[in-house]
Amino acid sequence: MGVIHGKINFENVESPYELFRNHCKKHNVQINDDEPKLRLIDTVVIPELKVYLENGTELNGWGGAITGMDNEEYEIQFGGITSELMQTEFKHHYDEYFGAE
Repeated sequence: MGVIHGKINFENVESPYELFRNHCKKHNVQINDDEPKLRLIDTVVIPELKVYLENGTELNGWGGAITGMDNEEYEIQFGGITSELMQTEFKHHYDEYFGAE
């Protein structure tokens, strides 16, 4: 099982900070760092979080942890990715870890 990471692209979300903070509070997900003045958040893995590939397929795994600030970007680290999915959808991550084939 592998881990992928990358920038999150939002559509129609005014404040990702509020989105993630409210979600974590609602589902009792631990927040490692929460700085409201900076609008910065760092979470543990959020099991209820749904992540979709560009083709619309839901990404399956253990879940994703989020880090970021509203005036910068947000990053996700998503774990539990199968090696087959890593090789097809996230080849750059696979090659970085295992070496290019």
